Amino acid sequence: MFTKISNFLFHAKYQMVWRVAFWLNLALLLYLTLTPTVGLNIEIPHLDKLFHFIGFGSIAFIGQLAYPLIRSLHIILYSSVFGLSVELAQSALPYRTFSVADFLVDIAGIVTAIYFLSLIKHKSSQSNN
Repeated sequence: MFTKISNFLFHAKYQMVWRVAFWLNLALLLYLTLTPTVGLNIEIPHLDKLFHFIGFGSIAFIGQLAYPLIRSLHIILYSSVFGLSVELAQSALPYRTFSVADFLVDIAGIVTAIYFLSLIKHKSSQSNN
């Protein structure tokens, strides 16, 4: 099973699709994090943290698939710098604020995504042996 997932995720023929998805995802995340929040009137505690975890995790996950020659550690670093940049930009906006907690959740999502991808690669290589 891991081999099939790995073959799909890491196959070279999908690399351009992952690159387009990465840049679209990055643009969407930038838009969502820098525009005023829309009142959804949903009262779920820490829902914004879940959005940060998923949003930045997806950037790292898709980024690693889009640019497989970039080392995982660098993907983590670049994605984290992007998260910090977003938080700094938010601090300059009147309708947003800088949040250390959001940044830490960004990093948690990033690291989790990269770990999950490395786990898939590892399990796939084990099943091939």
